[in-house]
Amino acid sequence: MAIFAEVVKCGSFREAAKKLSLSPSVVSYHISQLEQKTGSALLYRSTRKLTLSNEGEAFYQQVQKMLEAANKGIDLLSEKQKEPSGSVKVSLPTALSKSPISEAIAQFALKYPKVTLELNYSDTNSDIIDERTDLTIRVGKVADNDFKSTSLGSLERVLVCAPTFYRQHIPAQNPDDLNTWAWLKLSQLPKKRLFLKGNSREEVVFTSQITLNSVEAIYQFCLYGNGLAVLAKSQVESDINNGKLINVLPEWQVQPLPLYALWPKNINKNSATKKLIEALKDTANNSTLERFT
Repeated sequence: MAIFAEVVKCGSFREAAKKLSLSPSVVSYHISQLEQKTGSALLYRSTRKLTLSNEGEAFYQQVQKMLEAANKGIDLLSEKQKEPSGSVKVSLPTALSKSPISEAIAQFALKYPKVTLELNYSDTNSDIIDERTDLTIRVGKVADNDFKSTSLGSLERVLVCAPTFYRQHIPAQNPDDLNTWAWLKLSQLPKKRLFLKGNSREEVVFTSQITLNSVEAIYQFCLYGNGLAVLAKSQVESDINNGKLINVLPEWQVQPLPLYALWPKNINKNSATKKLIEALKDTANNSTLERFT
């Protein structure tokens, strides 16, 4: 139909072919096919000019309306792509609720007010397909080839406890001294932690009186004085600075965990989800990275 409209506009098969970068024979073929489908002669042809038949005139008016509507739709979509809009469902661990990752998402929301965000903070890995998640942030190695992924750095963790709990024990000199201390355990993780100091590596297998299924709950019970906890540095930094928590063995580093963003492979490169991914990658690449890697 677009070819038909161009032929009418140009008044010539040859001129229309030039405009459309097609051969005149291809243009003529499409017009013939259109006439066969409509069962009407749309154009009267002569060696000098083309003339619309009565049926062709009526059909041309309808085609013009359809093409105008289509072009408006294209313009509307193009405009939407320039400024992200729509909804984005994001799943991420609760350990990142107070982190540069969440800060980047908050800034993204301020920058693009037409984007609606649904943030699901959870300590269990969501099913991306079943829950129709647009973007998932995961801690640890990613082995799912069904999705695209990109690194967002790694999560720096520290070993902490409440001052009241710390005073009940002989100060530890190295990770081995912590075997007999009570730990707060996240139910999804094993009872061991790897500590790093230069070229030294020590693994501690610990005991736990309390097992919890939430990082936020572990944080609260740590404040209550119920045991040692490995938590994100960004989550407890202010508590360490104001004395609510003690950084145990600060000269030893708890093994950092890698952070990855995952999203469906068929994502539109100009979509709001893609824009958010770019914002998170920028955060991982700039100076704020040192706060969580």
